[in-house]
Amino acid sequence: MIREFMKLSKRLVLILVAIAFLSFSYAQEDISWEIEEYLEGYIDAYFNAKYQKAIDLSEDALHSIEKKFGPEHLNAAVMLNNLAALYKIKGKYLEADKLYSRALAIYEKNLGLDNFNTAKVWNNIGENYQIRRKYFEAEKSYKNSQAILEKNFGSGNPNTSLILSHLGSLYKDERKYEEAEKMLMFSLQSIAGAYGEGHPILIRPLDDIGKLYEMQGKDKEAEQYYRYAWGLFKGNFYQEDASVGEALNRLQSEADKLWNQRNEPIYKRLLDINDLYLGPWHPDAPKIIDSLPNLYLKQTRYIEAENIYEDYLEIMLSNLGPDHLNVAKVLDNMAKFYRKMRKFDKAEEVSGKAKLIREKNLY
Repeated sequence: MIREFMKLSKRLVLILVAIAFLSFSYAQEDISWEIEEYLEGYIDAYFNAKYQKAIDLSEDALHSIEKKFGPEHLNAAVMLNNLAALYKIKGKYLEADKLYSRALAIYEKNLGLDNFNTAKVWNNIGENYQIRRKYFEAEKSYKNSQAILEKNFGSGNPNTSLILSHLGSLYKDERKYEEAEKMLMFSLQSIAGAYGEGHPILIRPLDDIGKLYEMQGKDKEAEQYYRYAWGLFKGNFYQEDASVGEALNRLQSEADKLWNQRNEPIYKRLLDINDLYLGPWHPDAPKIIDSLPNLYLKQTRYIEAENIYEDYLEIMLSNLGPDHLNVAKVLDNMAKFYRKMRKFDKAEEVSGKAKLIREKNLY
C-alpha cells in the first residue's frame, strides 16, 4: 500500500505541473529533451523534498535555457523565480534575493512594469523580506504587487486578495492587529468566493487569522479558524477511503495533458512553486498544521492534540510515503508534544524515526 501511495505522490507531481500553466498565449518553440529532463527532475525532487537535488537540477536547467534562449529570455525568468524559491526553503535568503531581482528585471523588460508575472515576483520578494523580519522592505514589495494587480484586475479579484492576505500576515507579525484583521478577513472572503469554501488555498490565510487571534489572547476565536484549516487539510488529503487504482487513472489522465503541451513555451507551462497551495508536500505544512494541537496543548486538551497528530501523520504517510522530510517534521513535532507530556519513551521513539528519515535524505 505504501508503494502504491508513493506512486500516487509522483503522479501528483505531474498533475500539479499540468494545471499550473500560466494563462498567456505565445508562439511555440523547440525545447530540447535535455531541458525537459532537467525540469522534470527538479519538479520531482521538489515534491519529494530533495531540495538540494532540486537546486542542482534547476541550475542545470537554467544554464541550458540561457545557452539556448539567452540570459534575458522569459524562460530564464521563470527558472530564476523557482530557483530563488528553493534557496528560500533552504534558508539562503540573500541568494534568493539576487535571483528574484534578476527574474524581476527580465519580466519588467519583456512584459512591462504592470504585468501579472512582475506582480508575482514582487510578492515573492516581499515574502523573502518578511521571513527575515525586514518589514519595511516587505511592505513596500507587497504594495508594489498589490498596485499592479489592482490595476489589472481590480481590488476584489482573488489574485489581488491573495496579495492582501500576505500583507495582512505581515501586519500580524508587526502586531498591527486591526489592520491585519481587516485585510485577512477581506482576503479570506474573496478567495473563498472564488475557489469555494473547501479549497486548500484557504488553509494559510485561515492559519494567519488563527495566529492573529491567539497573539491577542483570543483563544476561542483562534480555535475556530485553526479547526477550519485542519478540517480543510484533512478533508482534501485524507486517503483512507481512496481507491488507489481509480486515483492513479485520474491523475494519469491529467498528466497526459502536460505532454500535449510539450511545445508550449516553458514560461507558459512550468509550475511556479511559489504559488503552490498548502498540501502535504509543501515545506510549510507541518508548521501550519501544528497550530491547532499546540493550542490544545496550551489548554491541557492532551487527548485532542494527540488525536490530531496521529491523523496528521497518517495523512502525510499516505500522501508522501514513509521517507519524506515532511514526515520527519511531523514526527519532530510529535516528539516535542510527548516531551511536554513527559512521555519520554514515546518522544524518543518518534524522534528516532525522524532521524532515520533525515539520514536517508542527506542529499
